[in-house]
Amino acid sequence: MPIYRVLPLSFLLLLWEIAVRLNNKWIFFFGMPSKIETYFVIKMLNGTLPVDFAITFFEAATGFIMGNLFGILLGITLWQSRNIFLIARPYIIALGSAPIFALAPLFIIWFGTGIFSKIMIATFSTFFVALFQAHTGASEVKDEYISLMQTFGATKNQIFRKIIAPSSIVWVVSAFRMNVSFAILGAFIGEFISSNKGLGHLILVASGLFDISLVLCGIFMLMLMALIFNYIISISEAPLKKIVVKYL
Repeated sequence: MPIYRVLPLSFLLLLWEIAVRLNNKWIFFFGMPSKIETYFVIKMLNGTLPVDFAITFFEAATGFIMGNLFGILLGITLWQSRNIFLIARPYIIALGSAPIFALAPLFIIWFGTGIFSKIMIATFSTFFVALFQAHTGASEVKDEYISLMQTFGATKNQIFRKIIAPSSIVWVVSAFRMNVSFAILGAFIGEFISSNKGLGHLILVASGLFDISLVLCGIFMLMLMALIFNYIISISEAPLKKIVVKYL
């Protein structure tokens, strides 16, 4: 990583540390970088932070995969039947617009207080974005391309494999990028409502103790998780496009 990318962050942390040391009252509201570092080291050494991170990562990753998979499949299915999509569209919009924080308690009641309920919340959070992106990507293909394939006697399955899928992959990858934050948010909300482990539980307990430095330590770990997700998507984008083009 070029050093000029690290300089702004280093400068900000230095100013933050100096400002809090000059006025100790500010630590209650803003925390302190050195204290955040201390929490990070202590909790890494005693193993609680890696466990919390791993649990939240597993919940978010599983929900991310399931939500995108089911959303893409349904989006493509609805593309194949325009009338069904027009009927389902208002219901999809209504469910997709519902705040996940309001629906999360229902998922806890339906699926229990364990990891599965957090996975389902993360799945629901990502499902509708994937659905709309996949359907939009398929619908954006120009009609003349489809007509040309039909002229040569191509079946609907062949049209999908040779035109729709390759054209939709850009929209699908875009859905992946957008759903990173939604998957993490879903897992976090589930843990925030009911859990005894995970970064959401860590932040909830720290906020109850008014320990802003520990809260920020948990938030920074969530940010690190988002960066890891985005990195995985970035390195997977090119191979995914090649697979779609080659095998479909």
